[in-house]
Amino acid sequence: MLGTTDVIVIGGGIAGGSAALAAARRGARVTLLTGTPDPEETATRYAQGGIIHTGPDDSPELLVSDVLAAGGGDPAAARLLASEGPPLVRRLLIEDLQVPFDREEGGFEGLHLTHEGAHSVHRIIHHRDTTGREVQRALTRALRAEERITILPATAALELVVSHGRCVGVHAARDGEVVTLLGRGVVLATGGLGALYEHTTNPPHATGDGYALALRAGATLRDLHYVQFHPTALYAPGTAGDRSLVSEAVRGEGGVLVGSDGEEFVDHPLGSLAPRDVVARAIRATMDRTGSPCAYVDTSHRPETWIRERFPAIHARCLQSGIDMAREPIPVVPAAHYSCGGVATDLSGRTSLKGLWAAGEVASTGLHGSNRLASTSLLEGLIFGWRAGEDVARPSPVPDDVAGTIPCIPADAPDEAWSRLRRVMWEHAGLVRDAGGLRIGLAKVEGLAEEHGGTSLVGPLAVARTVLEGALAEHESRGCHHRSDTQAGEENPTEARMPGA
Repeated sequence: MLGTTDVIVIGGGIAGGSAALAAARRGARVTLLTGTPDPEETATRYAQGGIIHTGPDDSPELLVSDVLAAGGGDPAAARLLASEGPPLVRRLLIEDLQVPFDREEGGFEGLHLTHEGAHSVHRIIHHRDTTGREVQRALTRALRAEERITILPATAALELVVSHGRCVGVHAARDGEVVTLLGRGVVLATGGLGALYEHTTNPPHATGDGYALALRAGATLRDLHYVQFHPTALYAPGTAGDRSLVSEAVRGEGGVLVGSDGEEFVDHPLGSLAPRDVVARAIRATMDRTGSPCAYVDTSHRPETWIRERFPAIHARCLQSGIDMAREPIPVVPAAHYSCGGVATDLSGRTSLKGLWAAGEVASTGLHGSNRLASTSLLEGLIFGWRAGEDVARPSPVPDDVAGTIPCIPADAPDEAWSRLRRVMWEHAGLVRDAGGLRIGLAKVEGLAEEHGGTSLVGPLAVARTVLEGALAEHESRGCHHRSDTQAGEENPTEARMPGA
């Protein structure tokens, strides 16, 4: 037994960090678990483009319209994001945490606003092209300074503790042993599942752990097959499996998508700034048409000094691969990027399991529908993490002991098994899907489960199965779920549970 606390937060990115701060500032004792040794090593840290704020020609109604146009999601979630999100950005990130967003003399509130795909106006604030790193740095600093928050790094959640139909804690692996932490509420903020794919922009630890925890505990998931593929990940020798993101902001600042023939190809009123699902499929189509292994983002018309200043990290990463984006177009391909579905929650982060909240990419409020609007992920994590933290901090009894079986720490799955799973997901649950391929993918996942079911692969296999089953069940194409064997359809969210849950 590790002990008891008021609130347990699993994950230290923008959603988990916001939840922890909100709960602590409501007077709760918070213990925050991160699976990585460095609490700053989160998916948030890798966000490049920025976070939605607002601008002089913007309004909550316009943002709602853009969110719904991109993904056809839940209007109530979009309205909440648009009304409560920008004020929280100003109050918490700009004023309290003092994130060093880029400034512009004469700019709205003194900030530099940029533009990204499917946005009607300039409303996104950023720190060059390393926004996530600066947000995470400021957030972690605030977490460490809050006396009511205890951070436990290198502590990997194994299983949620459920007693009498209520989540009351977590079993976790720490220093080679299983420890149990009890509390009056648990917030899942574990990020997504992009690292289950062979080609992804996500960090290696984004293997869907939170979904597996929720499935095993019996919580409802929905729309997990809505996996967004970012259109522009760097294509260069040695980058397979680790596709560095080429931010949407590159196109928002004037970069143009072209094929190997140098011609623009995105057939949409917004052109290169169309919604991500549209652009990703257009890139695949032009690759098929031209026989090229990639498409290109051309920024060579921009001055080199401007490129170095605005996109220093992307410029440096391209140079590492022998590409000078100031003089030649950047080769890009789609890669798994974001999970638009997740653990089903209400607008306060409450799941179907009492005592369990979820926020950020692991959660599904319905905000994104079938396709996420650019730069909503940080804002979603901020606002819904904060709301979950405030809600879970409400007084309730803290259990002092529970009965049950303590799980074992699973053996590490061999690298070869991980590689096989990632290849299965890329080939059979990727950008374009069909019934035959999905059934083959399910059969291969079952084969892996028979071989490696007792290893660290058990959770990822359950998540992969849920993605494949959801994609097979939804016959119509919708947003980032594209079925080559059926037609586009209306919104019809699906729910999934682990068998026997």
